[in-house]
Amino acid sequence: MAAKDTLYLENNIRSAIHNVDSFVGLQLWDIPGHANLDLLGIDLSQLSTLVFVVDAQDDYTRSLTQLHQIILRAYKANKQVNIEIFVHKVDGLSDEYKLDTIRDIKSRVSDGLSDYGLDSLLRPQLSYHLTSIYDHSILDAFSKVVQKLAKQLPVIQNLLNVFCANSGIAKAFLFEQNSRLYFATDATVADASTFEVCVDALDTFDKFSKLYKYHPSIEQDQDQDQSEQNQDQHLNPIKNLKQPATASIRLASDITISKWQIHENLILIALIKSDTFDRFKQSIDYNVSFVRDAIVDIVEMEKRSRSSRSASIATN
Repeated sequence: MAAKDTLYLENNIRSAIHNVDSFVGLQLWDIPGHANLDLLGIDLSQLSTLVFVVDAQDDYTRSLTQLHQIILRAYKANKQVNIEIFVHKVDGLSDEYKLDTIRDIKSRVSDGLSDYGLDSLLRPQLSYHLTSIYDHSILDAFSKVVQKLAKQLPVIQNLLNVFCANSGIAKAFLFEQNSRLYFATDATVADASTFEVCVDALDTFDKFSKLYKYHPSIEQDQDQDQSEQNQDQHLNPIKNLKQPATASIRLASDITISKWQIHENLILIALIKSDTFDRFKQSIDYNVSFVRDAIVDIVEMEKRSRSSRSASIATN
């Protein structure tokens, strides 16, 4: 949905549960601000992350009072809960007013928690994000929320660090194609505009993706056992592709944005100097193949782990 079309959406008045089968298995509880948590019967001890949205263009005094009460209940049930505060609708504010707003909200939240002696205890678990639907800040914020839940994140980050160092890559992101969330990036510091350029490039790649389709070589051995082939593709669907999707865009700034399909719904996006990309494309593609194999193994292992946990819960 385009951002401009959200003007016609009605306020959310009902709670909803969304099960998300992605790189990180998630169950999202979408709860309107007026909802009574007691009536919903939510087990807060199972809560990994609390995301609370504050309207920056409204009087948020009442919202912050409600936030204090929810934080207290969530922390009492789970001392390790992550608390993410989205200061939303900042698109209409000046840069100076944005900073003043988030500074004021931080101060009020801190003062409220200090009354219960929890400010210093909860400070490491509190994060604040300036968000808007009119840019990609909301995607960046949710990406950082999900990353905290990914146990495999350090391994993949290290993998991307090595890949960038050995391939002359300026910046790399591992995106989920459908949601546009990124699950990992290398350690190189980048500003918000870099992330926005990568998301825009991913949108462009998708617009053209339906024009092309890879056809396996007709020389493929027809006598291969079909059941064995199907089983292999089920376990590692990307490893069995001879040529996973790849594409690149050359920008006027002499930077090339390149895309490689890593898994069914995982895309590696990298920013590279165009002359480096032209000279070492084969070497970069070769390095990507190792990144792909490693990430596919991690993803499939995580899926098997989740299936095993689900089976264990079902039989208990």
